[in-house]
Amino acid sequence: MNCLEKYRSKLIRTINRDLGAIVATPDENAVHDFRVGIKRLTALYYFLNEIDNNLNARGLLKPYRPLFKSLGNIRDSHIAVHLIQDLDQLNPQHSAIMIKALNSKLGRDYRQFQKYSQTENRLSIRMPTIRATGISERTILRYKPVVLTNLLQQILSTPQKMNDTRWHKKRILLKRYHHKLDAFCFCPGHVSDERELKHITMLEQLLGDWHDRVITAELLQSLPELETTSRATIATMKQQDRLLLGSAKIYLRKYAIWHSGR
Repeated sequence: MNCLEKYRSKLIRTINRDLGAIVATPDENAVHDFRVGIKRLTALYYFLNEIDNNLNARGLLKPYRPLFKSLGNIRDSHIAVHLIQDLDQLNPQHSAIMIKALNSKLGRDYRQFQKYSQTENRLSIRMPTIRATGISERTILRYKPVVLTNLLQQILSTPQKMNDTRWHKKRILLKRYHHKLDAFCFCPGHVSDERELKHITMLEQLLGDWHDRVITAELLQSLPELETTSRATIATMKQQDRLLLGSAKIYLRKYAIWHSGR
């Protein structure tokens, strides 16, 4: 069996198990794990697409994009509720009002997800096997260092001015690089470098915390009933996200220095 097939099979089973759980209830862990699973699946098939341009990974994944986005709305509300609960300096009354509004939105988004999944019959994720792609294990192992190196160069190259859009793109590339590393866990000769994973984990944490605050601020601004109540919270989120990006920039530089010295 192709070494990537073991990874793919396990991933598909986990994704569909989580999707089945979400159909029954908007469980926070299942929603999070499903979305991570889809990101891992995307990284895997994008890698295969770089080997075979005729694979059309984007087209294969396209039917599941609305499902991913629909659950993304639910996930954003989960994140926002937790952030608001963790901000001790908030007015308790305002905090309760915001959480109530977010939970109401979560309920509406979940009902839309259920309607979509029933209408489109998207109750399972199906993707071609590695064998069906015709890409051999030998070819995969030959292309592995090339693809990873090219992706890493995109992550470590930083323009003088980094705006939010560029940071968000870098966050996506970093996750994709991490997911591709994980995909080779069953492949011969692959050894995870714990030192590199520590650098990646720290960067992912900082950029994830930053993005959570950006999303929460945007979400609060989108709810008209919170126009007055959420002002202080949004201001706090924006202060925090600047500090987090400052730290991310420092750690990205450390990661680049570490890589150059390997």
